[in-house]
Amino acid sequence: MFTPMILHNFRTIGSLSRAFYEKYGFEALPIISRVMGEAGVEGAKMARSRLKGGGIKAVSKLFKMYEMFNMPVEMIELTDEIIHFRHEPPCPFGLEETSKELCEAMEAREEKMISIILGEEVEVKVIKCVAAGDEYCEVLYAKRRRKTS
Repeated sequence: MFTPMILHNFRTIGSLSRAFYEKYGFEALPIISRVMGEAGVEGAKMARSRLKGGGIKAVSKLFKMYEMFNMPVEMIELTDEIIHFRHEPPCPFGLEETSKELCEAMEAREEKMISIILGEEVEVKVIKCVAAGDEYCEVLYAKRRRKTS
């Protein structure tokens, strides 16, 4: 019932980010990333109470949200360390034909949200994205390996 409103909000965020990026180029990316990271902090607070279980496999269920936007999610690999998935277009933020760098800046939201939910840092790798002209989006979230001395 609220799907069109949620998708509209994602598209509005994407439109603002796209316009900012088009005007200021690479200088805009750290600001977009910071703002999206702050959104991820708030998203984590909301998501925590809705997750059943713990760990990265429980967090992966959040990506089923894309399906309500008519974007089926295909899990490529799901372990206790990584979430690796792909989804078909459209981009929920409407970033088609912009740049991979803008997509990566927008992904700071999910990176921060997952890190907070898990209580440990994760890193994101955008492998393919429609923002860069790819046919689909493919993203990998992995727990950061702790450096040993």
